[in-house]
Amino acid sequence: MAHRYLRFRQHLAQHALAQFAASVKSTAEIVLLVSGPLLLGLFAMLALPPMAAATLPWFQAVPLLLLHGLLMSMPMLLLRKRVLPQDVVQWLHALPVPPRLQLAADALVAGMLAGPLALAYLVSAAIWLIHGPAWLAPLSGVGATVFSLLVTWAASTAILGLRARLDAPKARWQHHLRPAPASYAARGLRPLTLLLWHRLYWLPFWRAENVVGWQQSVLLCAAVACALGWMWVPAARGALDLCANTLLLVLTDRGDKAVREQAELLRPVMAPWPLQARLLGSSARTFALAPGLLVLAVLFAAGLAGGAWSHTAGRLYLVLACAVQLLLVTLPFNPRGRVGLVMAAIVMLTAVGSEVWN
Repeated sequence: MAHRYLRFRQHLAQHALAQFAASVKSTAEIVLLVSGPLLLGLFAMLALPPMAAATLPWFQAVPLLLLHGLLMSMPMLLLRKRVLPQDVVQWLHALPVPPRLQLAADALVAGMLAGPLALAYLVSAAIWLIHGPAWLAPLSGVGATVFSLLVTWAASTAILGLRARLDAPKARWQHHLRPAPASYAARGLRPLTLLLWHRLYWLPFWRAENVVGWQQSVLLCAAVACALGWMWVPAARGALDLCANTLLLVLTDRGDKAVREQAELLRPVMAPWPLQARLLGSSARTFALAPGLLVLAVLFAAGLAGGAWSHTAGRLYLVLACAVQLLLVTLPFNPRGRVGLVMAAIVMLTAVGSEVWN
């Protein structure tokens, strides 16, 4: 029978992964429907790097396999705060958990993420073995894939172990209360609405275990890069058109959903406050438009030199892109309705965008 601590860590990881899957469900549906064939192709390529590295001399293959295994452990680096929250880290630091038991629990949780990866490797390797290209060494390729998987498992285990050790002192210091400020008045000349948005919406997205701020930053950078590529790289305009529109709408959709969820959390707290919480929430959703509008501004500036917006298709694209984003943040859609709107908007904007340069 498994130790209670192992069962606790297993249930904690299962709950965290279920929450993560629920939070990205709508976005995953959009991405799968838009780029399903591309993702299937990438899925088949998972085992290609280790199988190709197996054909090299050992002093070249081993560093490549180690690098591949470390790169495939990045999901654990991103999910470490979910599968091992800060409150649990603080609690575990005060318990007499033996190091061997702690290591076994970390390995168990890492194995829960390595298991689906092993299945994906199995399918991908089977595809390459069936096709049997001339350069493939079957036994060495399978062994290299298994070695890379073990490196990923070990690296994921180490990430969880470092999470428990390095973050524990921070957890202890977090309980020292800071002195209350002498005044809660708005500083400087900032309007009250802007101040409340900054304190109640902006700052929580960057604090503690919240990753919304980083998530939106990554989406914003990727959307800007695809938008610039769409305007400046003629050879790849078809693919970059689709990528830019998908990232643009996912950026606005995820930002608006995060703002709406934060508003739901704040509603019972702000109920007795002498201000209009609904007006503040509407203002926060307006700020959620800013990243998407920034992408459109970059897109507009990048396309001016080439005359992308001088034709009817270009002007229609800009109008439709702004209108869709306004619909996302103003109308109360259910989850299925949002997915449908985003999907229809991606198809429509991609179709119109393909005519911008014609």
